Amino acid sequence: MSAPRSRSALVLLLTAVVAGCAIVVFAVLALLRDPSDDAAWVAVVLGGLFVAWGITFDRLPDDDDDGDGDGDHHDHSHGQGWTPRRLNAALSTGLAMTGAYVVIRALGRPVDTALVGALAWPAWRLVNRFLDGVIRRRGARGEADGATD
Repeated sequence: MSAPRSRSALVLLLTAVVAGCAIVVFAVLALLRDPSDDAAWVAVVLGGLFVAWGITFDRLPDDDDDGDGDGDHHDHSHGQGWTPRRLNAALSTGLAMTGAYVVIRALGRPVDTALVGALAWPAWRLVNRFLDGVIRRRGARGEADGATD
């Protein structure tokens, strides 16, 4: 028998599913008016991502099940396939990208500006991941973090 779900987790799941479905409905209505509306096509994907994110978030294991006890809630299992945490992180990135694109286009900005806005978050994560690797390698070699005079 599995542990009972918390009420807040259920509310979050239902909110994500209802929001995702509403986004898809409004996007389809916009597409019926203008099938060439790029933001509406991306909004359909955004709505689907909301639903998928809510489901995967609900399926995330409890922190107690991690067993590492170090307080690090990030999944660092490289090469072990799509764990629930990695899938949820990928869906979160997709939500950020598609959400940024739709909002920027809804504000009347051109497609190129919306693409830059959509790619800003994944680019920021790549830069942070690269810098974390550099810092880890320096630490492993025993180098100081700061610059020396």
